[in-house]
Amino acid sequence: MQLTINVPDTLPQERLTQIIKEVEQRLINEAKSFTLFSSQKTVLDNDPWTNANIDLPSIDTGIEDFALNHDHYLYGVDKK
Repeated sequence: MQLTINVPDTLPQERLTQIIKEVEQRLINEAKSFTLFSSQKTVLDNDPWTNANIDLPSIDTGIEDFALNHDHYLYGVDKK
């Protein structure tokens, strides 16, 4: 990352030093926020509701018409 700050040549050295310290502090605060966000994102990445793996809950029942007659197999209604 590159940061360019344009300041007038007439700016006193003390004020320039103060501005640089303010910018450094803001960058440190942003880095802390980013680190916190990144660690929270890792927790969310492991959440199965956020990133559902469609193959994970799949089970081969061996019933060929399960999709068509799932109500029959789950609730006992008549087959279609």
